[in-house]
Amino acid sequence: MIQHKEGSLMAKHRNFSIFLGRTPQGAMMGVFCAFLIALLAACSGGSTSTTPGSTGGTLSGGTDISGKTILFEIQSSPSDSFFVPVVNGAKKAAGIAGLKLQIQYASNDDTTEVNQVNTAIASNVIGVALSIPDAGLNKVICAARAKGIAVVAFNIDGATGQGASCVQGFVGQDFVQSGALIAQKMIDSGQIKPGDHVFCPVEFPAQVYAVQRYQGVKQALSAIGATCEELGTGVDFGPAKSTMVSYLLGHPHTSAIIALGHAPLDQAPAAAKQVGRTIPIGGFDVTSDILSSIKSGAITATVDQQPYIQGFQSVMQLALYLKYAISPANINTSNGALIDKNNVDKVVSLVPDFR
Repeated sequence: MIQHKEGSLMAKHRNFSIFLGRTPQGAMMGVFCAFLIALLAACSGGSTSTTPGSTGGTLSGGTDISGKTILFEIQSSPSDSFFVPVVNGAKKAAGIAGLKLQIQYASNDDTTEVNQVNTAIASNVIGVALSIPDAGLNKVICAARAKGIAVVAFNIDGATGQGASCVQGFVGQDFVQSGALIAQKMIDSGQIKPGDHVFCPVEFPAQVYAVQRYQGVKQALSAIGATCEELGTGVDFGPAKSTMVSYLLGHPHTSAIIALGHAPLDQAPAAAKQVGRTIPIGGFDVTSDILSSIKSGAITATVDQQPYIQGFQSVMQLALYLKYAISPANINTSNGALIDKNNVDKVVSLVPDFR
């Protein structure tokens, strides 16, 4: 996910989620541990669910990891539709590997995420797949590695310094490349011209995804002498739309919108319509409304993170490392993944389960 808002909204929505779990040995111990984990999760303010893997899975040879538990961290809340295909991909990989998957949501709070990871470490999970919003997770990530727990990041990797060295692999979008991709798409189509002013709304401007997408957009725009102004909107659709309406009313010479996250992109066509403007719109991520707007022509294109891959590959990389000692790698899930009128019909039926 990504950064979208300034001031109090950015502070409120800044962080991400995690979860944890453990597979106990005896029946009585299993009941006790399950109760303890649920209690700790409730106290930490997050949301947790456990998905059992298929017994043994379909991977043969190597170290026996069947029935073991890994923590799968969701940076957002259970209501965030972006993570539906992420979770589906993670569940599929866990089933193939025979792993138990504990899914936890931190509801965009760093303290909750840190607490949940610490609890996972104490519960002896064998691996952690998580989104890392910022350097605030550095210490706990390295604490997991120090205990021999495998760590793979997905969606966002904001770890720095020593923390970055404790992340074994990242599965997610190349944000700078993707920012340049959507901006260049709109330049090449003649929708953004030299000297144009572009509005770049994003949920949380300080988060890694927002900073780097903005960097990529500015690189492309600067090359033709166009400018881009960023503004935080938050992740909720209603406030995001209101923020964009206010901006467009106050900046009537705005030539185009490049929304740096799914919330502002979803609402950008409605915001432009409300102020009586017909301007080019492009951005990131996929919702049913975004795809409908591409079909109607209200949105030119979106860069898809292909979130199913983020869930599937982060869990599968943990499984391959734990079973076969295959080192995790960095995987760019969005290399040239543009959706526009030419291919939107192939995607529509796959939302929200797979795209």
